[in-house]
Order: sequence, then structure tokens, then C-alpha cells
Amino acid sequence: MNRTNRPNYNALPKKLMAENNHTESSNYASELTSTSDYISHHLTNLTFGWCEKSQSWGYANHQQSLFEETPCKVSEMGFWTLHIDTIVMSSLLGTVFFGFFGLVLMGAKSGVPGKVQNFAEFVFEFISNAVKTNFHGTSKILGPLAFTSCVWILSWNLMDLLPVELTNFVGNAGVGIDYFKLLPTADVNGPLALAIVVMFFVTYYTIATHGLGGFLKEFINPIELVGYFSKHVALALRLYGNLFAGEMIFILIGIMFGQFFMSFGQTLWFIPGLMMNLVWALFHILIIALQAYIFMMLTIAYINLACAKH
Repeated sequence: MNRTNRPNYNALPKKLMAENNHTESSNYASELTSTSDYISHHLTNLTFGWCEKSQSWGYANHQQSLFEETPCKVSEMGFWTLHIDTIVMSSLLGTVFFGFFGLVLMGAKSGVPGKVQNFAEFVFEFISNAVKTNFHGTSKILGPLAFTSCVWILSWNLMDLLPVELTNFVGNAGVGIDYFKLLPTADVNGPLALAIVVMFFVTYYTIATHGLGGFLKEFINPIELVGYFSKHVALALRLYGNLFAGEMIFILIGIMFGQFFMSFGQTLWFIPGLMMNLVWALFHILIIALQAYIFMMLTIAYINLACAKH
């Protein structure tokens, strides 16, 4: 056999090792891609907006199959977009929770109240006492505003306790909607909208108390102007950041827990995954209630400062 045609047996192990390394790196890359797609899917809102490509309004591409969609992706729609899932869930939760308190109020009896009426009265008295303790002016708006912000935000936050796979299950069931975030607080637009409402009332009470001249006089100093807007932005970002972080932890636990279905050898992931979900859910209940309470108390504090005589 010619030396030049003789196979290089020393090179075979290196070649096999290179092929194995390439296969392992490809599998690792595919796992990273699937994990990234999983996280991205759960953090993407059902988006309706203006598409420059088609010069028309519609849903983002490949998000749903019920209505007309555009060739634009979410990132290509720009500023003029609506997050339909945030709007739907906020409206639905507001109708359910405020409808519940409205029905209890209409059915309230002067005698011995039942458990439902006791619960509604406890919530109302708790918020009413918070307003009376921390607000030293007179306002017919602050009480309903505090009650609305606390109850509405609490109803939003409770959606974080639902399984992260619920939207995937609905999409796979053939409903036609593949992207739908159940947690309005994990969309920064929701908390910002609430913060804008608070800023409107703070501005209103500041002008009502100090006059337009007194309101504008405070902004002669640029630092005061920056502080005025930054405190309202911080009010929204505090709520958004805490619930977004909580949602991310549920998603990461869901990724670990999902490995239970990948192979029989990974079935032991079921037990720690289930335990982590339960432990984090129990701890997260405190965060859910605390963030609603903090937003309400800061709303009362900001309006109280606006009404204070300097």
C-alpha cells in the first residue's frame, strides 16, 4: 500500500472526538435556543398595531389566527401598538372584582352580616383607615382612588399564581391565540397607566391648593422638575419590576420542571420542581399583597403632600 494512500489511524480518534464535540455543541445550542424561545414566548404580549410594510392595522405576525394579521413582527410595529391581553385582562379583572364588591354592597343587610359581607367590609375598612391615618386634608376622590388602586392591582397580581403554561395550553387547544400574557402587571404599560392617573390627581390637588403659579414655582429648580416626574415613574417601575421578576422565576422553574417530560432519566426533576413552585408561590403571595398595599400608600402620601400647605 502506498504511504500516501494509507489511512491515518492516529487522526481517527481526533476526528471522532471533533464530531462528538460538534454534535454536543449543536445539541447544547439547540437547547439554549429552545429555552430562549420559551422565555421569549411567555414574555411577549398579544400585540395589535400599525404595520409600515402593509400600511395597515392588525395583529403581529404569527401571534394568532382568528383575525387579520400583518406581515410585521412585534419589534417592527413601533410606538403605535396596543397590548390586547393587558387591556382584556385589566378590564375583565376590574369587572369581576368591582362587580363583586358592588353586589355585596347592594345585598348588604343591617342585621348579622354573612361571611362574604364581613370580608367586603373588612377590606373597605382597612383601606378607609389607611386613608384617614395618612391623609390630613379633605377629598372625596382619594378614598375611591385608594380602594380602586389597591383592589385592582391585587387582582392583577393574583394572576401571577396561575400556571405559566396555561396560555400555551390554550393555544395548543386550537383556540387560535398563541400569545397571551395573563399578568397585566408584568407589562410596563399597565403600571405606567396607573402612575399617570396618580400624577394627574397629584397635579390637580397641587394646583387646587397652591394655585397654578405656586405649582409652576416649584419647577424653577430643574432638580424639582426631575424629581416630580421621576417619583411617578418609580411608582410604576417598582410595581412592574417586582412582579416581572416574580414571573421570570416562575418561568425559570417551569423550564426546570418541564425537563420531567423530556426523558425517563430526568423524572427526579419533578419533585424539586414541584417543591420550588409551591415554596415560591407561598412566598410570592406576600409580594403580591405587599406591592398593592405599597402602591396605595404611596398614592395617599403623594396626594397628601400635594394638599399640604407650605
